[in-house]
Amino acid sequence: MVNDILNSINKELNKLIGLYEIDNSIDYSTILIKLCKDELLKLIDEETSVILNNVGDVDIKRGDLCYNVDIKIQDINKTYSFPNLTSIKKVKDTILNFNNHIIYVFVEYEIGILGKIRIDKITVRNIEDLDWSYLYIQNIGRGQLQIKNITREEFKFNNEITRTEWLRELKTKSIEYYNNLILKITEYKSDWEDG
Repeated sequence: MVNDILNSINKELNKLIGLYEIDNSIDYSTILIKLCKDELLKLIDEETSVILNNVGDVDIKRGDLCYNVDIKIQDINKTYSFPNLTSIKKVKDTILNFNNHIIYVFVEYEIGILGKIRIDKITVRNIEDLDWSYLYIQNIGRGQLQIKNITREEFKFNNEITRTEWLRELKTKSIEYYNNLILKITEYKSDWEDG
């Protein structure tokens, strides 16, 4: 069932690959996210509902399964970066229930001349396909899962890891992050107490 929805999302969104004329006065990422959301609405049928949420989020429900789809936009002529993915708390709260899934849609585009934009590539993957070699937790809120600045070639997926193994690594990295945060805050506090 999970692969069915991934394939459906991938099939719908890959229809978007091509050249578009865009109004230069509007933010490109806003337009691209809207294009993706409009395409995802086509997945609605008797078994599937689509709910449009905030900026890049779409929830797709099919039976007992819920897929939180997060759309990330990248200009391929800039440094390869999809910085903030999501909070580690949201990941834990969402995918500990095996009926819930977090799916990322990575849209790669380039800006041409005279308001033209080309969507070059769209990749649709589960969060647990993201490789820990380029993931880290940043000190935002209770911890933000982020992708390190990497080259386009380094951005690969790990198909060999199960959700349970990926969650185990998330737990390890989260505890490590919190332990480092405690040390940092203790040091900050000590600076005030000693000064």
